[in-house]
Amino acid sequence: MSTRLVFGHVLASKADALAPRMDELAKAMSERSGITLERHGAASYEALADGVRTGKIDLAWLPPIVVVRLGDAVVPLGSIVRGGKSTYEAALVVQESSRIKTIESLRGSRAGWVDPWSAAGFVLPRVKLALLGVDPRRLFRTEKFYGSHRSALEALLDGACDVVGTYARADAEGTIVAGAWSEIEGAKVRVLATFGAIPPDVVGVRKELPADVRETLVKMLREACADPASHPLLDDIFGGHDLHEDLSAGYESLKKALEMATGRGLFD
Repeated sequence: MSTRLVFGHVLASKADALAPRMDELAKAMSERSGITLERHGAASYEALADGVRTGKIDLAWLPPIVVVRLGDAVVPLGSIVRGGKSTYEAALVVQESSRIKTIESLRGSRAGWVDPWSAAGFVLPRVKLALLGVDPRRLFRTEKFYGSHRSALEALLDGACDVVGTYARADAEGTIVAGAWSEIEGAKVRVLATFGAIPPDVVGVRKELPADVRETLVKMLREACADPASHPLLDDIFGGHDLHEDLSAGYESLKKALEMATGRGLFD
């Protein structure tokens, strides 16, 4: 009798362009292992965490804040490195033509965020602003969540907000070379500030999953990442195909930063 598992991820929108590719990945992984994977698109980061915690989701693609907040409820299998780097940056981005040039000139602006549980799209920019002596609760005129990096950037480009928190990638010299805006054709933005480094997303399983099933899933990931025929699919979904099976050291500092910010009421 085959094992059936639910594979969860955050659904960027009802028309998430990645969903069909995720279905392809679930099918390919099922064929490799004999385990039937059923994809489930969660409406938010918090909903994804709740699904893992309650046992409704067995295997999941988890953003860093979700990993931290789940704690021992999840067992990481590994991370797939994006752009050859094990970390990425949080960035505050404005339109290329914006008059906003500095952090100070953000006062009275309209902020667009991704999700309350998004590391690059909300949590880290907020934490870092506070460390710079700027209270994010008083900096902005309005703050709104848009549910995904793409939706937040589209709101920025449409003029619905003045600044957006999102992710960015830097080269070996620290120069920002790409970000969520790179996926939007013709997007003209300017990076106002970056805050890093953020550990990578994790592929993890709920802690109650039997060890033999967990090992099968790890083997399945290894084989997919080692197979050149799978690389285009993995690149489309995860932004890379290099599997790291250890949990990034950056998670401990992220946990401490989150605890500090929560204690100061920055997310109230």
